[in-house]
Amino acid sequence: MSTPPVTTAALSYMAGFAEPDDTASAVGRDEPEVRRLVEAARAGSREAFGDLVALHQRVVFRTALAALGSREDAEDAAQDAFVMAWRKLTGFRGDAMFRTWLLTIVWRKALDKRRARGVWWSRTQSAGWQEDDAASLERIATDDASPEALAVASNLAGRVRDEIAQLSPKLRDALVLAATGEHSYEEIGRMLGIPLGTVKWRVSEARRVLRTKVER
Repeated sequence: MSTPPVTTAALSYMAGFAEPDDTASAVGRDEPEVRRLVEAARAGSREAFGDLVALHQRVVFRTALAALGSREDAEDAAQDAFVMAWRKLTGFRGDAMFRTWLLTIVWRKALDKRRARGVWWSRTQSAGWQEDDAASLERIATDDASPEALAVASNLAGRVRDEIAQLSPKLRDALVLAATGEHSYEEIGRMLGIPLGTVKWRVSEARRVLRTKVER
């Protein structure tokens, strides 16, 4: 059995080694429909704000989940973020995309919850990444993969999760946000309040540390 290919595939999936698509969610101008809904919501339309919630619910939840590693806590943080966004919407001036403004709020709410409850990223039993563990093993395995190869892949995924939990918060947060596939580097930088170059360095350094530890 050859383990290096399994190692590479498992690390790529579990640690999000694929580069984020900077064109998918790049910070810029909102779509006309989003701008229309924002303006209506700022004028007091709860229906328009409800439409904004529906449009952004998935990315808000996954962002909170990246910080907290718990579905229940992530749902609470997402709800708190939407409530705060409604209250603060009149202060939104469009300097950033509405999505980025909203995600910055949810990230801060998630960090508040993490600090208040002592939540650590290692609480990953219900984390969003791991819903797809079975699918990841399918991608890792070849058509004729042996039970031993699958066992190695499963064990490796667990080791990667353990090592991610041991990263410093700064490296871990940048990595898990990039690994969701929901955010560009620029958007992550705005959420974390750090320059674009720092985001790229943190993600790269986190990946380097993981490779070193897991492949050791």
